[in-house]
Amino acid sequence: MRSPNCGWATSATRLDSLRDFYLQRARQRGLLAGEARFFTDKMPLNEVHLGLIGLIFPRSPLVHMIRHPLDIMVSAMSNFFTHGGFCGSQLETAAEHLVLSNSLVAHYRRVMELNYRAVRYEDVVDDQEATMRGVFDFVGVPFDPRALSFEENVRYARTASYAQVTEKLYDRSRYRYRHYLKQLEPALPILKPLMDEWGYEV
Repeated sequence: MRSPNCGWATSATRLDSLRDFYLQRARQRGLLAGEARFFTDKMPLNEVHLGLIGLIFPRSPLVHMIRHPLDIMVSAMSNFFTHGGFCGSQLETAAEHLVLSNSLVAHYRRVMELNYRAVRYEDVVDDQEATMRGVFDFVGVPFDPRALSFEENVRYARTASYAQVTEKLYDRSRYRYRHYLKQLEPALPILKPLMDEWGYEV
């Protein structure tokens, strides 16, 4: 007779295998070298995998960076994504993808106990130190003042924003959408509910 817990045991084993494989790759990349206790995975679209991440790493802090949805659209239309983000090829589909992704995040937060915190990009720009101290508290590590001078870090960042992470914090990307309101009009009705939810307005 099959044990009623057999299916869960199999699922748990598979989750353990996924976790071990992920950590093995992290070690191969040198992310767990020395006394390292943390590393950050900032892969775009990680939020759509929030449920799986929560199952594999239930205690890991999940920091969800949000910003004005129209600024996200400007960024999506300004970059060529190599990680499979083909939803960014058209404005309307990019807007729909953002809304659906947020719905998925909301679903996972309802049905799972996630160690989750949303951080507004604009808050980082307006008060970098206070916002980053809040993030450090959330993660559970002492505040490191070097986080305020990230541009001094000589480590190469494999990201579309590499040129930006080598500069000091700036505010020229905040509300950049204002220069493109005419072009962004088709996305406004799609994004309006999300802007209301996140507390943004045009």
